[in-house]
Amino acid sequence: MKINQNQYINKSRFTSAKENLTSPFEFEHVSDISNGYIQSKNFSLFNGVSDDMYCGGNSTFEYAYFLLSNPIKSKINIYVKNSIITNHSHSPLIIKIYYCVEDIVGKIESSNFFCISNSNSSGTIPQGKIFFGNELDKIYGVYGQNLIVPSYNSYNLNENGSIVISSGFSYLFEVIPINSDITSNFVMSFSWWEESISSYF
Repeated sequence: MKINQNQYINKSRFTSAKENLTSPFEFEHVSDISNGYIQSKNFSLFNGVSDDMYCGGNSTFEYAYFLLSNPIKSKINIYVKNSIITNHSHSPLIIKIYYCVEDIVGKIESSNFFCISNSNSSGTIPQGKIFFGNELDKIYGVYGQNLIVPSYNSYNLNENGSIVISSGFSYLFEVIPINSDITSNFVMSFSWWEESISSYF
């Protein structure tokens, strides 16, 4: 696989508590907007799940892949709230996570299992897409970290908006069974919200 270095560097600005004081006895109230309340209220919080996937053993596939993707002409940013992978098999799984995936070569399918979290919605359709498949030849992105998911367990990554997917990019999980002789099966879900790029200008 070809792995390119990330050209984007996230910079955060830290302010001291003293800068937020309006008087010696008064503190500015701060709210965490990544907990999903505001996004759900604004009909922009979505949930989706892949089909069940298999690899190793008798499945004929060595790996499996899951992606949360932002279409190239979407004019939105996707903020990942959380990602959950559930292992339904005897074998533990190795998960390789790729960031800023710009292009892939191979065969993938799109999931139809997604919904908006707010039941008052009239049926808003997200622009973000969940893809999955077994046959990817190349991944053009930044390899970020490894995870181990034990057998019959789930791993929940609480990104809480810290992963931002720009238009034309994807957030990708590569799944490898530790014991390749056992057929492993698993499923993955994503929760995310979407914000228009125009809202920043």
